[in-house]
Amino acid sequence: MNRAAEVETGAPLAIIAGGGQVPLHLARSLSEKGTAFVIVMLEGDADPALADYDHITVNMAELSRFKRYMLDRGVERVTLVGTVKGRPDISLFRPDWTTLRLIARIARALGKGDDALLRAVVRMMEDGGLTVVGAHEIEPDLLAPAARLGAVAVPRGQKTAIEAGIVAANALGALDAGQAVVVLGTRVVALEGAEGTDAMLERIADLRANGRLGRRKGGVLVKLRKPGQDVRVDMPTIGPNTVAGAISAGLAGIAVHGENTLVMDRKVAIEAADAAGLFLIGLDPETVERTWATERAQ
Repeated sequence: MNRAAEVETGAPLAIIAGGGQVPLHLARSLSEKGTAFVIVMLEGDADPALADYDHITVNMAELSRFKRYMLDRGVERVTLVGTVKGRPDISLFRPDWTTLRLIARIARALGKGDDALLRAVVRMMEDGGLTVVGAHEIEPDLLAPAARLGAVAVPRGQKTAIEAGIVAANALGALDAGQAVVVLGTRVVALEGAEGTDAMLERIADLRANGRLGRRKGGVLVKLRKPGQDVRVDMPTIGPNTVAGAISAGLAGIAVHGENTLVMDRKVAIEAADAAGLFLIGLDPETVERTWATERAQ
């Protein structure tokens, strides 16, 4: 059944949906609240379950079709959520007037990293009269607080690892290369790349199983918003899968950017962490920003 009939009438919100749990979570939540919305599913990335809602499936080369869909439905607000595996293939862009006006902007952004591409997309939306909002503005309860999330306190011996992780994650983010790192003691043993956080944790689990990192449990996953990143798009996200990956990797805990990270299925994630003795903490955002400013000044 197409669930568009279940939501209230009025100018709908458009969810531009990449991969991961966030788009589907938002769709389910908005449907339950009776909020009007439509889904723009990014081909090859979006969860097929989103097709249950009023949707269109597009690739990034179909700018004109995408724009027409938004206009036809009277969309005024849009949120960009989820992961995107690939990057737009310029050779696939259709030579229509909309594309010709925007392709140069996209082409310039392609060589400057994910953040530049996302900023270009956001500017295109805003130039078209749309208001871009973050997932946390739609669902404030998704935000991690700047506090301990579960029952497990941060062991004294892991505080140094967190401090080192903040420095390393900020440096990685400044390169627009990723948001997360894994630190053992003061040693950075993994940096997140295009494969994502879960795959990085799988690498750590393999290294641990092979004895490369020792058999003893320890280490911290630190995941932060990139310095200067637009919080409306690509906000760091963790959830039960992240907790499961950290447990398999033998880590002691997870530290995220407080008030700047989405936590999916928070109750389930916290219960799993508590059961495994894994700490979960939202870091003070001022501390994170201050560390970045200090490192940048050096």
